[in-house]
Amino acid sequence: MSRTAENSQGKSTDILTQLSNILPTGTFMLFQALATLSTNDGHCGHTDKVVTGVIIGILSVICAFSCFTDSYKAPTGVVYYGVVTTQGLWNPFFVGSGLPDVTGPFYTGGNGKYNLRFYDFVNASLSVMAFLVLSLLTAPVKTCYYPHIRSAVVNSLPLLVGAIIMIVSPYAPPARNGFGHAIPESATPASSSATTSLLRSSSTTSTT
Repeated sequence: MSRTAENSQGKSTDILTQLSNILPTGTFMLFQALATLSTNDGHCGHTDKVVTGVIIGILSVICAFSCFTDSYKAPTGVVYYGVVTTQGLWNPFFVGSGLPDVTGPFYTGGNGKYNLRFYDFVNASLSVMAFLVLSLLTAPVKTCYYPHIRSAVVNSLPLLVGAIIMIVSPYAPPARNGFGHAIPESATPASSSATTSLLRSSSTTSTT
């Protein structure tokens, strides 16, 4: 292998690692585990291809959906996860919670931070694009669907997608801290600990 080819392959591996970091936690790792089984480790028939395609589709939807979710830390220390809408952050547990800036199931505070915006759709598109590149270039998937694909395509496609994301990212607002994305430590009070569920995180604070 020539030095140029080695450099190209190294860059593409670095980009793949960076792309996996923008996906919901564990999404790509889960796919890697499932892909080995669903493709029969690359030796797949028609049924295996259909099952793998369904898995890719489901996880792509999860990646897109997570871009439309966010989290809100209440004054009590409880972290609420919800879906961003034109009316604010939607979470059925807001109803009757007595929290400030809550109207029915919507949290309307945050100066519009939790309102649905154009860049949510952009981020969802980029997230799905990143996941598709990662999943379709996974070794057993390549062997299953297109065993004779040229190495130049394998090496250049991640670079192209990575370049698109790098161009768009500087103009995007801060990423949301929704499902599958870590919440900054500063967002959680040091005096409380939270255990999360799908739509609500209940925290228990113990005092000594």
